[in-house]
Amino acid sequence: AQLFCRPRGVEGIAIPRIVRRSPSAQRSSGACTMANAAKGVGLAVGGAVVSCALAYGAARVFSSPPAPKPCPTERQRRDTFDGLAKKWDATIRFDEMMGGITRARRRMVQRAEGDVLEVAIGSARNLSYYHTGRVTSVTGIDFSRAMLEVADGKRAELAPTPLKLKLCSSHKIDFPDNSFDTVVDTFGVCSFESPVEALREMRRVVKDDGQVLLLEHGAASWELVQGLLNRTAQRHVERFGCYPNRDIGRLVREAGLYVAVEERKHFGSTYLLVCKKSAPAEDDE
Repeated sequence: AQLFCRPRGVEGIAIPRIVRRSPSAQRSSGACTMANAAKGVGLAVGGAVVSCALAYGAARVFSSPPAPKPCPTERQRRDTFDGLAKKWDATIRFDEMMGGITRARRRMVQRAEGDVLEVAIGSARNLSYYHTGRVTSVTGIDFSRAMLEVADGKRAELAPTPLKLKLCSSHKIDFPDNSFDTVVDTFGVCSFESPVEALREMRRVVKDDGQVLLLEHGAASWELVQGLLNRTAQRHVERFGCYPNRDIGRLVREAGLYVAVEERKHFGSTYLLVCKKSAPAEDDE
């Protein structure tokens, strides 16, 4: 290798001078060139691997979910809830707190007033959030006897407001029409065998000027998240007894409820809905 340099001490005149590199310097330069080339190849290969991994992951998510297997029956899911009852609060407490669900429960339940029916009350995680100055009574129903036993141990959280607990299916709520000022359901629609039927029952027992408060999780508004929910739905229902990918808004409207307030969080997969029995009548002009 040769370099043309300007010698020191000569002003205004460029005199080329041949500088020869030693063999060791040439070898060093060649090694650096090879090292840089190797780095470039490594980066290219690494980028290709990452791109392939992302493409594969996207294909897995957006492709059709696995062939469905028979989902657990309502009785099997009731057995699941019975088995989880005593440890249910400990199982989900941390996740709910970190995910903002605890705060969402409080916001939703504090809207309740008058005589309240809480459907699928489970382990009664909402009792401490009711505003005792606005709520006259709370009646909780659930199809899991073991969950109701856990709920019964929390009566002090609602005091002095009276609490009634009843073993009852959400699909056939054993109360007359127009019985309650407020109906509350938190994360129950996902676990009902026939969600539209259960929602129609909630609509039936709420008073004409009452409200149905729903805090649910279901279908996401982000396609990527929905793909993940679809792929994991079978495993989720087998483990926790609920379907995480249902279109909650569509089910609520199909049941005839009017959605007065709607908020969605967590990529659209958490629903906070304030519903009325019917749409408000239009004012006559």
